[in-house]
Amino acid sequence: MASNFARKVLSLDLEEKILNGGVLITLVGIFLPWISGESLGGLVHSYTGLGFYTSFIGLLVFSINLFLLLITLIPLTGGPVLVRKRHREIVRLCLTALSVILTIAALSVLIKVTTSDLRRMEIRFGVYTCLIGSLVALLYAFLRFQEQRKADVQEIFYHPEEKEKLVDKQEYFDAPPPPAPPKQSPPEEHRLYR
Repeated sequence: MASNFARKVLSLDLEEKILNGGVLITLVGIFLPWISGESLGGLVHSYTGLGFYTSFIGLLVFSINLFLLLITLIPLTGGPVLVRKRHREIVRLCLTALSVILTIAALSVLIKVTTSDLRRMEIRFGVYTCLIGSLVALLYAFLRFQEQRKADVQEIFYHPEEKEKLVDKQEYFDAPPPPAPPKQSPPEEHRLYR
C-alpha cells in the first residue's frame, strides 16, 4: 500500500509537488526555534512557533498548512475530496496568502520583542524557514490558479458539437483522380492570303 501511495505522489504534476513541498517546509518550520534568549538566571530558552507570544499565530499557520496538505493527500489515499476541483486552486491561493500574511505578522511581533532592551532575544531560523515555505507555496498556488483560469477560458471557446460538424479532409484526398484531358487535335491551317 505504501508503494501504491508513493506511486500516486510521484505521478502528481511538478507544480503540485513543489506547492506541497513548500507546505511541508512551512509545517517543519513551525516546530523549529523561532526565538531564543537568555533569562535573568542565565538560562537560555528557545521557543518554537507554537510557544511564546506568537503561539496563536503559529497554531493558525499550522492549521492552514495542514489543511492545504490534506487537500492533496486525502484524495490520494482514496478518501473523500475535501475541496471540489473547481474551487481547489482559489482556496489554495487564498490560504497560502493568509499563511504568508500571518507569518509576516509573527515576524513583526518577534522583531518588536527583540528590539526591547529588557531581554537579550534573538530571532532564529524557524520563522524564516516558515516564511520561505509559505512564499514558495503561494507562488505555486498562484501559478496553478492561473493555469486553471486559462483552462476555463479554453473550455468556454471549445465546443465539442462543432467538432462533429467538421468535414474530414482525408475523404477529399481518397477520391479518384479526375479524368485526363482529351488529346489535342493538330493545329488547323488557315490561309492568310488568297
